[in-house]
Amino acid sequence: MHTRIAIVIASGPGEKHVPGATEWVLLAADAPAARILKVSALREAVHRARTHEASHLAVVQGRLPAEGSDLQRLAEACRSRPEAVIIGRRQVPTETGWSSGWSERMLPRFWLKIQTGRHLEDPASPMRIYPLAALDHLRLYQGGRALDTEILVKSAWADIPFQEVAVDTDMSATGMEREPLWRNVWRFLLNIHYTLRSVLPVPHRKLVARNDKPGEAVSVWRPMRSLRTLLRENTSPTQLALAAAMGVFLGTLPLIALHTLVIILAATYFRLNKVAALSASQLCMPPVVPALCIEIGYLLRHGHFLTEISLETIGYQALERLYEWLLGSLLLAPLLACLMGGMTFILARAAARSMAGVRNVNSTPGNDAGH
Repeated sequence: MHTRIAIVIASGPGEKHVPGATEWVLLAADAPAARILKVSALREAVHRARTHEASHLAVVQGRLPAEGSDLQRLAEACRSRPEAVIIGRRQVPTETGWSSGWSERMLPRFWLKIQTGRHLEDPASPMRIYPLAALDHLRLYQGGRALDTEILVKSAWADIPFQEVAVDTDMSATGMEREPLWRNVWRFLLNIHYTLRSVLPVPHRKLVARNDKPGEAVSVWRPMRSLRTLLRENTSPTQLALAAAMGVFLGTLPLIALHTLVIILAATYFRLNKVAALSASQLCMPPVVPALCIEIGYLLRHGHFLTEISLETIGYQALERLYEWLLGSLLLAPLLACLMGGMTFILARAAARSMAGVRNVNSTPGNDAGH
């Protein structure tokens, strides 16, 4: 694939050097960053890049080394992975304060991880190269730095890969202006919105439509069929085992009315299969597992099991039972998680072998199966 990159630079005077004139098309230089960080300006840049027969758009905000080495590194990575969003990973200054490090690195990294399951060292980087096909596909509405966040989150939801490239520019020399307080508050609310959207049982828009998703339901009562369904989604037996163990572990804890939300957020953060985690957590539904936890917790507190079931013990002493549920779950949850994870791994390995055997039989030369 021929890679031709159109570039927009929002930087100071005298810093608009663009390496490789045959590779780069300079659309604008020395433009105010506030104008670049608008959907209308971005769409206009995409249109102009198309007229120059470009395949990618580089948006760079801030000061760059005069020799343009950072841009060259981004271009080389873009040529090797033209389908990915290329992000410049800036250096961390040795004397960065705690608040600056938190706002520039840790907080954006946390939000991106919990919303998409992706990990980036520098998700707030102002140096990026976007495939034009991705920008054409995404529905973008934000402005300012929130636009950068929106592009990353929706690109991850669309299964567009990311690649970070180390650059010479550090976080203290980006030349970006500080945003007003109301924009920071809006970005916080926007991150909350993306987090809630990520846990809704509504599929995200994908860049390429996929028709290989199985349509069979997943249930703990049909383990082998469900495991085969999940394995067709490019999920390994180890990942399924970890998802099931996590679902049972969290399902055992007394997270009343919050089990589903917490499990989905945790599965997203650790990039585990949400369906497998939620299905496994069904085994912890009341009354069996909570009762076992309460009995274990009561035994730890009083030295004997709870044998009286009455309005006094269940109603008036509900807070004590909740505390005992928590105590008991701290012992029972790891045990059940290990058991469920081990069983899921064994069954998933068996299901994977059976599926591989069927594929080998169907692919044997001379086999008329399916005709």
